[in-house]
Order: sequence, then C-alpha cells, then structure tokens
Amino acid sequence: MSRLSDFYEYDLSKVIKFVNEFKAKKVLIQIPDGFKHYVVELINELSTYLNDVHFVVDANPIYGSCILNNYLVKDYDLVLHFGHEPYPYYRGPDNVVFIDFLSKLRPTNELVSELVSSLNSLGCRKVSVYTVHQHKKSTEVIGRYLMSYGFEVLNNLSNATIMGCWFNDALRYLDLIDCYVVVSSGLFHPLGLGLLTTGRKHIVQLDLYRGEVRVVDDEVSKYLRIRYSKVMEALDSRVWCLIHGVEGQYREFVRDSIIKTLRSRGLRYYEYRTHIVNEEVLRNIDTVEFNVYVITSCPRIPIDDLSHYEKPVLTPGEALMVLKGLRDYVFPWSHNLI
Repeated sequence: MSRLSDFYEYDLSKVIKFVNEFKAKKVLIQIPDGFKHYVVELINELSTYLNDVHFVVDANPIYGSCILNNYLVKDYDLVLHFGHEPYPYYRGPDNVVFIDFLSKLRPTNELVSELVSSLNSLGCRKVSVYTVHQHKKSTEVIGRYLMSYGFEVLNNLSNATIMGCWFNDALRYLDLIDCYVVVSSGLFHPLGLGLLTTGRKHIVQLDLYRGEVRVVDDEVSKYLRIRYSKVMEALDSRVWCLIHGVEGQYREFVRDSIIKTLRSRGLRYYEYRTHIVNEEVLRNIDTVEFNVYVITSCPRIPIDDLSHYEKPVLTPGEALMVLKGLRDYVFPWSHNLI
C-alpha cells in the first residue's frame, strides 16, 4: 500500500497553528474522494503532535470547496479541508480552513519534451498554463521549461489553479495565445476549459500521473456538438424546471438572471432546491408538464451525468442561450454575470 509521504505533502505546521488558534478539541477532516484512503495515515500523523484532539472524517463525497457540508461543520471547533482552494463564489463558515495537499510528482525531461513536440506540431508559440490544486507546485517548473524552449508563457504561474466551473483568468488570454496547457488527470478540467473557450484554442493536457501528453481538441468538439443539440431541443420549451443547489452551489446572481429572462419571455417555471442532483432525483420530480431542466447548482452535472436524459438538461449558460437567442456557446454561465 502506498504511503502518504511518498506521494503527497501538506504543511503540518500550518495544521498545528490552526488547531492552536481555534483552541480546537473536535476537528473534522474533509478530503477529496481520491485521497480518502490516506486518511488513517494522516490522522495517525496528526495525532502524534495533537494527541488531545479528537479527529473525525467527513465520509461524504468531497467534490470541491463549493459544498462544505455546513450541517456537519457547525458541530466542530475546526474543519481542516484538504486538497482544494477556497471557492471564489462562496465564503463558507469561519471555522473551515483550507490546507494544501500537493503531489510530489514533477515533470520528467521526457514528458516535457513530449509536451514541447505536441505544442510545436500544433503551431503553438504563445501559451497559458493552468493546473489543478494538487499539481500547483509543478506549474512554474513547467513554465520555465517551456520558456527555455522559446515558448512565451503569458499567465501568472504562481496563481494558475482552475476548478470545474471557475477558470481563473483564462479568458483574459483567449485572444493572445495559441494554446492552453492544463496540468491534470482525466478529462474534467481540460474539457471545462475547452467549453469555456468554445474550442477556439488548442487544449493540451499534461498528465503527471500517467506520464502522458494529450491534445483534447477532438473531445471538446464532440462535447460542444452534444451540448448544442441539447440547446436546440430546448428551443420551444414553455415550462422550465430550475434545480438549485445549496451553500456555494446556490448562486443568486445566476438564478436571478435566468428568472428575469424567463419572466420577460412570459414562460412558466418551477424551482427546486437540493444538495444532490442525479438521475434518480430528476425522475422523482419529473412531470409531463416540464419541457426542460436547468441545473444551476453544478454546471458539470448536465454535461457529465445527465446528457443521456430524454428531456434536455441544461447548464445555466445553455439556458441563457435558449432564452436570449445566443448563437455562441456559453459555459458555465454568462460571462457578464461574473
């Protein structure tokens, strides 16, 4: 079994400082699902230095810092939330602190050479480099490598983390670069950036876990075709079902914009609130009256989880496309709302 210290690092002194500042005796640990198998080792290490503290692990899915499970948080003196940045659209309870949980993997010379070859084959000279939280120590390393090969890196590499529905300053460079480089595993983050930029720039993924470089342009194009088809299906919808989330996934600015537009069009709508959105929830509330669903909680749910549903399930941006007659794809919501 792999050891935590072999692959990941966190600042133990920062944890001890927070525990002392909060005079915490009951501490809740939140950590992303992919890292939960390290929790026993983590608690054992923390308990060595904090033996009078009672640690409890939040076993709920931890997908991001937008949902902090406030109903649990209120029962603890301190919540240590590992592995995510604070969510820009939401300030959680004051007893939640964020602790970096960072990969020790660094790009090899061979992997950087593969990245350079891929960028050259695409004709890319100006790039922006973004990363997920656990790889943010590698971003500046990769940027320096690229600059040493003659590439121009435009964005701030010390602040280059992106999330599933928040992409930092990526749009600022859309018309200035040839390509985005995303340091991550899986399609989730590079696809999100590709949808945000509507496939206008190449998206190249550098996967430190697999040791691979991947151009995801074809996947972005495929998903854009699927999403445009959902928008087309919803064009004649008269009765709308809006499903809002909780905590950081309840964004009034998004809700209000959609409702204002629905009212101006004279369309009927019904609103639901839930902390879970999946096919079972959708089928439980479905009625023959509803023509279309809009998930305002997590904009990735319609794309990743509910694309197969027989009625169109839209993101907020797609809903505004339908309601305002916008031709250009919008993700995750209208940029002028941010």
